[in-house]
Amino acid sequence: MKRVLVISDNLELVSHFKNVSKDISSGIANFEYCYSIINKSPHKLKNIGMGVIDMRDMDCVKNIIENYDLVISAHCKQIFPSNLVNNIRCINIHPGYNPYNRGWYPQVFSIINKKPIGCTIHEMDEKIDHGSIIYQRRVNLEKEDTSLDIYLKVQEAEKKLITEKLLYLINDDYQTKETSFEGNYNGIKDFKDICKLDLNKVGTLAEHIDLLRALSHGSFYNGYFEDKGNRIYVRLELKSSDHD
Repeated sequence: MKRVLVISDNLELVSHFKNVSKDISSGIANFEYCYSIINKSPHKLKNIGMGVIDMRDMDCVKNIIENYDLVISAHCKQIFPSNLVNNIRCINIHPGYNPYNRGWYPQVFSIINKKPIGCTIHEMDEKIDHGSIIYQRRVNLEKEDTSLDIYLKVQEAEKKLITEKLLYLINDDYQTKETSFEGNYNGIKDFKDICKLDLNKVGTLAEHIDLLRALSHGSFYNGYFEDKGNRIYVRLELKSSDHD
């Protein structure tokens, strides 16, 4: 029986994994679930029986290598160390369409730079959101979509791939493909830089709207400008007449 460790900081994906795995786990795989130690609000994950894991702890990494056949990262906040990805099969479920906008908040940057957005399941190597692609699914970006709208679309695409392909992932029964170019990477600094709005920036109205909707993610306060030492936060709400 395969021993599978799912490491995730995303309650929605973990709940979906648990539901899907019930149908295939008997005699095939044993699943365990953990969240990363840097998760600042793990109480809901604790409530469903998840333990905590620290990828910076080499004893912890050694234990994973010795006791599991497959590790699946599903929106894990911690970076997997090279010692782990080079010694055990590690698969990442990434909310971006590799190799475009690898890294932090791919949906944010796809709204701005118009690069494709979707989800990717790939084998992990030492680089972030990098490695041979196993499965992908692209989603459409509409003019009224904010960051949250796109993220929810991508998450639904991830859940569909998990439903359809989990058994193949467990059994290592898939073909991979390499990307023909490295693509681009956005770090947390890139995100923080665009959050600070330049009120004197020159551009089209469409470009300004795209920036604001890219920074609008539900109740989060992301985009801001400064006035007399205070931050004034800005969120954008868009509604299509088709939804009336």
